[in-house]
Amino acid sequence: MTRLTICIPTRNRQTYAIDAVRHMLASTRDDFEILIGDNSDDAAPLAEFVAEIGDKRVRLLPPEDKPLSLRSNWERMPQHARGEWVSFIGDDDYLDPDLCEALRVASARVPSVDAFSWGQSYFIWPEARPDREITKIPTGSHLIHMEKKDLMRKMFFWEAARDRPACPFGVYHGALKKDLMDRIRDAFSNRYFEHPNADYDSICKTVMMADACIYWERPLSVMGSCKASNSAGLRNETIGAARLKTFREENDGEIEAANFPFPIELGITAAVAHTIEWFKQRYGIELNGWEEGFIKACAGDCESQSDRARFDEKKAAYATAIKEWGGTAALKQFNPVYRYRADVPKFMGHAQGHLNFDMAIGNARTAAEFYKIINGMLFPVRLLEGRLSEA
Repeated sequence: MTRLTICIPTRNRQTYAIDAVRHMLASTRDDFEILIGDNSDDAAPLAEFVAEIGDKRVRLLPPEDKPLSLRSNWERMPQHARGEWVSFIGDDDYLDPDLCEALRVASARVPSVDAFSWGQSYFIWPEARPDREITKIPTGSHLIHMEKKDLMRKMFFWEAARDRPACPFGVYHGALKKDLMDRIRDAFSNRYFEHPNADYDSICKTVMMADACIYWERPLSVMGSCKASNSAGLRNETIGAARLKTFREENDGEIEAANFPFPIELGITAAVAHTIEWFKQRYGIELNGWEEGFIKACAGDCESQSDRARFDEKKAAYATAIKEWGGTAALKQFNPVYRYRADVPKFMGHAQGHLNFDMAIGNARTAAEFYKIINGMLFPVRLLEGRLSEA
């Protein structure tokens, strides 16, 4: 039985996808498959790689006659998935095939589970890391059955959000049952992914449609950021503008919600908010009381800046949008504070359930190599039995 399909959509970053696939195929498991959605201008590198490696656990969707948008490349993949569960990662990311064991245990303990997620870990590829970086990983190891009402508050009311909703459930660096994905498709305009911001589109719909959501505190994947990734734009304004320009040019769907005066160029908070507001508007979902949490997240987006000039610029732009949107009363709730201190060393050690350490540990060169290192620090997947607790 194929328990899991790992989907890797990629465009013109074949070497990254090949690295991730090679490392995943080192697993001796036979209950997962890797589905590559190639959207590159040159089909040869991945086609030759798949043919050469000759592993039945890998399948390739070749490029179509013309390049697809990110959304459309994602859209074509789930229908080809043979797994009971489906997960998406980026081509510069990594996912542990032992996720299959976690899904087995969770399903045995909670038969109705159809959405599964795990603790996050991040790795900036050395090519995109000019300075020293401190990363962190959660050190807990419990499986937690999370309540839908709590996830609704986190996603749609921005509860406990720093600069984006603190809701981890969706198909990107999460796993959804194929049955749930098909139900989402049937309920929402006969598409798996509607909004161009496909990962947050998935979270909106998962929170609405899932029967049971299980979260494991332990990381099972690495969110990578190579020099060519969209996430690199969050760290560099010039790169971010270029990535966003390309995203708009290649997009084939509506990006902005109506009457929501927050340019997505403002930052991650504005971009995610447009996805949520677009979803609410399209399906007639009216909510009250989420505004304060969103405004706090806007402040958090500003406070993530290490450059004072960039902080001031972002603060002024968000203030203008907030006033236009919610008036003076809303603006009074917006109070970002510049917190970066270049003279204070970055913390390393264990605090608040996370281990903080130098990202260059072990001289890892790829997301897969980084995962191999942290995997040795974390609770063994094979000992997962008996870790279920209540939220």
